Amino acid sequence: MSFSDSDHEESFNNLHVYLYNLRRTNLHTHTHIKTDLMDRFQSCFLAIGWVVHAFVNCFLPVLYIGSVRHRGDYLKTMFVAVAKDGNNLTFPIAFGMAVENNVVTSTWFLMRLRIDAREVLTNIGHPKWARAYFPNIRSNVLNMEVPQYFSVVSLNHRNVPIIELIEGIRGYMQNTFLKRSIMAGSLTGVLTPYAQMVVQRRMQKSVRWQATQIPQQISSPMPTYVYEVFDFKTTCVVDLNGRTCSIGKWSSLGIACGHAIAAARDSNMHEIVNLVQVYYHADVFQLVYQTQTVHPLPPPSEWEIPDPVMAVLLPM
Repeated sequence: MSFSDSDHEESFNNLHVYLYNLRRTNLHTHTHIKTDLMDRFQSCFLAIGWVVHAFVNCFLPVLYIGSVRHRGDYLKTMFVAVAKDGNNLTFPIAFGMAVENNVVTSTWFLMRLRIDAREVLTNIGHPKWARAYFPNIRSNVLNMEVPQYFSVVSLNHRNVPIIELIEGIRGYMQNTFLKRSIMAGSLTGVLTPYAQMVVQRRMQKSVRWQATQIPQQISSPMPTYVYEVFDFKTTCVVDLNGRTCSIGKWSSLGIACGHAIAAARDSNMHEIVNLVQVYYHADVFQLVYQTQTVHPLPPPSEWEIPDPVMAVLLPM
């Protein structure tokens, strides 16, 4: 299907009204439009509130940022911030569309992401966290994956009007929530399938490793669980209370390293599942996908008109 300049012009003219109703339909959603001095579109930003809420409470605290060139007459680039849930599945947290891909547009996208993430945290009851919170960002990690978020919107032509493009993204997010809600309902274990797989592999790898508990040096009402673990190559010290391993990080993914699993395996006071961060727990995965969703908008005839309406003209 082809679109004329008048289709694009009408879409830009209605963009402010559309985003206003998107915010009304999905609470705590943040949208922004940037125009030049002549009211011509420059860029926009979208972060649906419940998705940010899910990221903050149930996803890994890492954002992957990427961009991809957009083959449209007016939109030339698309930014996306992606996170991973407890089953190692990616989910888009925020999107941006712009007429150019340069330092100005990318900086504006990151600035909006930082500010709006804090505001969402405040609105959902985390004011103290919001003042300090901004997740770790890994840039250019998902450059090979970002294009999928164009294909998943199920549009046959990339030169679509901006409202249709955003609607495709919103529909993709809604369908993803639905599919993962069904998946979440089928989980029977304590951990997500991905976490179970990782833990099982590390248990098998460390099954013959030797773990010896180190006695406490100072008496304390709170017992300490410090182990010396030998993997037949090196010896390391694992602190199960402090979640540290002397020869490396505990785990960048929040799942205990093999040395920690070896130590916990021989401890009567610790279960291996307790060494796994909560966002890898099945009940957390179920909580986010079975209690939240991305809602569709009513038909355009039922849209509420904001006052005043922001003028958004066709970009040059």
